[in-house]
Amino acid sequence: SVLILKTAITTLFLFLLFRIVLYKGEFAEPANAFRQIQMGTMAALLVASSATSLIVTLLIWLISLLKGRKSHTTGIANTLIFSLLTLLVADGYFRQRLDVRTVRQTVNVTGLDPALDGMKIALIADIHISSWHDSYERLDRAMQSVGDEHPDLVLNTGDFITFGWKEFGESDTILRKARALAGAFAVEGNHDDGTYYPGFDERYGAECRRMVKQNIESSGYTLLRDSTAIISHRGKNIAIAGVTTQGHRLDMNYGNFEKVLAPLPDSLFTILLLHDPAGWLLSSVAGRLPDLTVAGHTHGFQAGLPGRGWSPTALIHEQWRGLYEYRGSNLYVSTGLGTMGLAARFFMPPEIVILTLKAE
Repeated sequence: SVLILKTAITTLFLFLLFRIVLYKGEFAEPANAFRQIQMGTMAALLVASSATSLIVTLLIWLISLLKGRKSHTTGIANTLIFSLLTLLVADGYFRQRLDVRTVRQTVNVTGLDPALDGMKIALIADIHISSWHDSYERLDRAMQSVGDEHPDLVLNTGDFITFGWKEFGESDTILRKARALAGAFAVEGNHDDGTYYPGFDERYGAECRRMVKQNIESSGYTLLRDSTAIISHRGKNIAIAGVTTQGHRLDMNYGNFEKVLAPLPDSLFTILLLHDPAGWLLSSVAGRLPDLTVAGHTHGFQAGLPGRGWSPTALIHEQWRGLYEYRGSNLYVSTGLGTMGLAARFFMPPEIVILTLKAE
């Protein structure tokens, strides 16, 4: 039965591979972009099961060698491991990656004007819109849930796409359902400039930036590209600042913190949208840190220990999930909504974050 299952998974992997190789249409078309991470899921299962099987086989062989008698448990152990891995990956694909949770967090802000006490902010990160290709109704439900919270602000920290702007399809009509009393604001992530698109060049980069901006704005957001919007809410002015993030993997670079933040008076309550949390403390070049910074990018590795436990991303990112504080400045990092690399999450559910400000 395990041999049949392995054959079926390998066949599915090869089917996806051939579909991708033989596909002649637009690479960033949502269905094709989604096939990339479907194949990643199958590849991860095959690699993980093969590596685990090899390790278990070697361990059993060594134990048998030490005991001086042959073991007949290798086949049973490998069968059990492959079955468990298959169940885990299937659950990560069919259930966990679509099981959107609402995370609530109170943020204590020193010196917050009493008029802004209790202000509610909905934080969305890393939608990777094509990763919802087979489940747009789940994304629609998540966006509606944001509107149902009646937040004062909706903030989106980018990575709307993974490869190219055509991943949006007609999803702007879905994203528009995340409404807020004082407006919705967004920055772009490092995937949103099109540099992950196969065959990327300057022409495509310019086209992608133009079309991503158009789609983000048609989704109801004010897009901040190294810029600041001053809004009035509850009779008080608030600065919503956004600094760009570009680059690949661990080689990230950021926009102009000084240009964006330096002109703002210290007395003005300031929220910074920044895709990659690693740039948080770099904003101090402007002379002060924002009162609140929101970020995403890490995905929580899309995997962790059960119960909001440790994740391998902690080995890479100092700030990878939740609330952090430094000298009166707060940072909140979301583990995001969508997926990339593989279409699965393991004990790291997609999330919408509701932040409530509290005067301290």
